[in-house]
Amino acid sequence: MVENNEWYTPKEIIASLGEFDLDPASSLEAFRLNHSAKKIYTKQENGLSREWDGRVWLNPPYSSPLLQEFLLKMATHSNGIALVFSKIEAKWFHDIVLNRATAIKLLYDRIQFLRADGIRGMQPRNASMLVAYGPDNAKILFKNHIKGKFLSLSK
Repeated sequence: MVENNEWYTPKEIIASLGEFDLDPASSLEAFRLNHSAKKIYTKQENGLSREWDGRVWLNPPYSSPLLQEFLLKMATHSNGIALVFSKIEAKWFHDIVLNRATAIKLLYDRIQFLRADGIRGMQPRNASMLVAYGPDNAKILFKNHIKGKFLSLSK
């Protein structure tokens, strides 16, 4: 049996942000657990090489350079919400998030991501943030009940 080292966003986080048209960095296992969007692209389908339409949910791979590539595509698409670690010291945070996003919400509680079997993992070492691209997504993030600090980013 091959060990799966992927972790998935709990359904309640995605559901609290409304409906999404596309999740370009998903898997069949993740979709089974969280039903993130109406349409998904798996690793094999390569969401970076595909057209993105509508409102996008993005929990990108956290490895470099994939994280940066997915966030750049999200910034260009400019309609969706991304979930990433709160790495405010990282170059990608300054270059892509602060310079191109509409708003962020620094989450107070650390997310216990799901394993492929649906069991919640231990609390991660890093906190997370939600990043909104586009004014409608910023409004949704502002009104969202998840505990955290909302920051509007001026462009």
